[in-house]
Amino acid sequence: MRRSIIVVLLLAPAAVRATGKTTAPKAPVAAVSAAAAGVPLTAYPPSAAPPTLELIATRFAEVDERVTSLRARFKQSVRMEDSDAVREVEGEVLFRKPSLMRLSHRLPEAQTMVCDGTFLWVYRPSTNQVIRTRLETWRRKEPLAKGLLDLGKSADLLKRYSAALSAVSAPRADGYRTFVVTLTPKAAERSGPDSDFVLTLKASDKDFFPDEATLRVGRASIRSTFEDVRLNPEFPDETFRFSPPTGADVFSTPNTP
Repeated sequence: MRRSIIVVLLLAPAAVRATGKTTAPKAPVAAVSAAAAGVPLTAYPPSAAPPTLELIATRFAEVDERVTSLRARFKQSVRMEDSDAVREVEGEVLFRKPSLMRLSHRLPEAQTMVCDGTFLWVYRPSTNQVIRTRLETWRRKEPLAKGLLDLGKSADLLKRYSAALSAVSAPRADGYRTFVVTLTPKAAERSGPDSDFVLTLKASDKDFFPDEATLRVGRASIRSTFEDVRLNPEFPDETFRFSPPTGADVFSTPNTP
C-alpha cells in the first residue's frame, strides 16, 4: 500500500537508519532565499447544494492541475493507542513538482530535510549529523514515507483507494461547508501486509484543498494541519540542494553510493 500522503511525510525522516559514515564536504547548508510569495488558493463560489463525492473528485483534480509548487506551514501530532504521550512537530514545507521538497522543522527541535530528486538528506543541528539515503530506497523500505511526493495528487488518492464522503457540515455564515472524505484500501489490497489503515481528508468547498488529514495505521494516529498555503511560489534551484555543514558527520544508509 502506498500510504500517501501529506499526512505522513512530515515525521517520516525519523525512521531513516544509517549504517555507513562518510566524511562531510566542507560546505554550508543551503539557505532558502526569499522567493516570490505565490498565490492563495482559488475560491469557488458558495453553493446551495452540499458537495458530492463526484464534485470533490473533480475539484481535487482542478486544484492538483494548478499546483506546480507549494509553500505551507504545518503542524503534526502522533498519538499511540493506550498512551497519553503525543509527539508534535511544527514547521514549513516547500515543494516543487515532481520530486523536490524541503522541510524545515521548528518544533520540537530544528531539523532540515531535503529531497533533491535522487537523494534524501536529513540534518539535525543539535547533533551536527546528516543522514543520506537514496530516495527510491527510502520510499521502498519505509511504508510511512510512501507519500513523500504525493502533494498535489489528492484526486489520485480518490482513484487509488476506496473513497466515501463521511461528513458534510451545514453551511457557515459565508455559505461554505466543510467535508470529510474517508479513504481505505480497496478489496484487492485488504489481505496485504499494509492493509490496516484509514485516511481522512478534511477540506472546505471554498477551495477544496485538504488542510487537515488524519491517518490511523496500526496503533498510531497521525494528524496533520496546514496553514498559509501558497500555490506556485518561485523557489530558486538551490532551495532543493543540500550540502552538509562544515564538520558534520554524514551517515549513509546501506547501498547508498
